[in-house]
Amino acid sequence: MQYKQIGAVVNEIFSEIIGESELVNEDLSNIVEVGKVITSSTTFDENYENYTRKIIDKVGKTIFHEDSNSKEHLPIYKDSWEYGSILEKIRVEAPDAEEDYTFDLENYTPDDIFTFEGAEASEKFYNNSTTFKIKVSLPKRQLRSAFTSPSLMSRFISAIENRIRFKMNVYQSSLEYRTECNLIAEKFKSGNDSSLVNLFACYVDETGDTTLTADKALKDANFLRFCNMKIGMLRDFIKKESMLYGDGGYTNVTNESQQVMIMLTDFDKALNTYLYSDTRHTDYVKLSGYSVVPHWQAGGTKNAYIDRSTINVIPASEGRKPKSGEDTRRKIVQSGILGVLQDERSCAVTCEHDEVESIKIPDARFVNYWYFRDANYLTDTDENVIVFYIDNYRPVGRFAEEPADWDTVDYYERNANGGYSIATEFDENTSYYTKVRA
Repeated sequence: MQYKQIGAVVNEIFSEIIGESELVNEDLSNIVEVGKVITSSTTFDENYENYTRKIIDKVGKTIFHEDSNSKEHLPIYKDSWEYGSILEKIRVEAPDAEEDYTFDLENYTPDDIFTFEGAEASEKFYNNSTTFKIKVSLPKRQLRSAFTSPSLMSRFISAIENRIRFKMNVYQSSLEYRTECNLIAEKFKSGNDSSLVNLFACYVDETGDTTLTADKALKDANFLRFCNMKIGMLRDFIKKESMLYGDGGYTNVTNESQQVMIMLTDFDKALNTYLYSDTRHTDYVKLSGYSVVPHWQAGGTKNAYIDRSTINVIPASEGRKPKSGEDTRRKIVQSGILGVLQDERSCAVTCEHDEVESIKIPDARFVNYWYFRDANYLTDTDENVIVFYIDNYRPVGRFAEEPADWDTVDYYERNANGGYSIATEFDENTSYYTKVRA
């Protein structure tokens, strides 16, 4: 079983999550009084009593800054197991139907009834686990001089442990989000038109609206009403047998109990503010049964919509970074992602293990603790997955030869940063786009 070390990665992700750094492509001081930072070099010139100026002021009350964050998982979190490492996923297909000549004996041709006709089966194996750890040393004697009671020192130790758990939960949550990001990226990589729903383009095409722009769409009640209808229809569509919404050519069915839907908070709040608030009978239009996320990958330093609705990743299917030579793996950069409707079997976090190990260092009288966490992060786009987004551009695919209207219609291509520019030369290996509204 392969374990991927991601200690450095989760540190970078943590910076993105908390707004310390900008959203980038991923392969993710204690203040006293008026702002003096307490360090080992701090002097006590101002911390004497004002009578003899000889006696150091005492601490009257100690307050520990502690944050708590419960383990809140995305709806892709699954079960765990203790022994064995491989997750095996088996898919079975039945043979095709044949003519029944029971009531057409004149055209009946006897078959060899002893001929073997087996069912088709395929399987996938998942055997990678992602692991990271945090190490901290806790003293046995060294801190006693800083506190006036065992309970205060215990609270300080507890604050350290609480902060470690806090950070471990942030790391774990960020990896779950990146699992969902990978599922979205794999769909954009495959280019399955049925699974990539540009709600703005659909709205313009189906309503003929000539005034609404993509940047104003989330504040328009008519657009939001249309989105409700479109998403509701697709939730019904995947309940029936179809090959349209998976990438593997299989016939899939996703019953209502198997549907997982995740929406960006901007879309959720836009529905509440601009649609439901002015609708008398919301039961007829209200979307339900979905989870809300503040971002897909991170919010960057500004926590702006453009960052929170964006993914900027290299899909897992592109493989590991080459040890030498140019990195030619494909990057997926897409903004305006509003939500995902998926089969519960398309994305999962499984087999999570959370352990703590320790060892006493007797000659220095402290204890080293290691906090470990590992889990398996899985995606499978053979299952039904539909991504909802808004964009001013629509994909038109690749062409074997130059389109007849190449000289009269503006065709666009995407750069590595996800931007669009007018294509000046035709290339049969390039994916092209056109503007939703010229």
